[in-house]
Amino acid sequence: METRQLRYFVSVAEHGNFTRAARSLHIAQPALSIAIKKMEAGLGLVLFDRNEKQVHLTHEGKVLLEHARRILQQVKDAEAAVAELKGLTKGEVRIGVPGMMVPISFRKS
Repeated sequence: METRQLRYFVSVAEHGNFTRAARSLHIAQPALSIAIKKMEAGLGLVLFDRNEKQVHLTHEGKVLLEHARRILQQVKDAEAAVAELKGLTKGEVRIGVPGMMVPISFRKS
């Protein structure tokens, strides 16, 4: 399973509709439908009950949705942590210390 597949799955689950989910993901609806079908085939599970206008999660889909949301949040947190680390490796750090806190041996006369 890829994070992209999980994002697609969560979007369809939240929108209850492939067309609206595809629109929010900025992808074509047929591409989204194919991606979800491939995900279901890979897992060997049916994740959605489909009808003409709406889709509903199956029991298996509901279980996966909880995990998918946690996984996507952890990925987001990891990306933020990495971005923070990258920010620390560039630039410079300036430390200001009041003159009275600096030992006498470091003071300029």
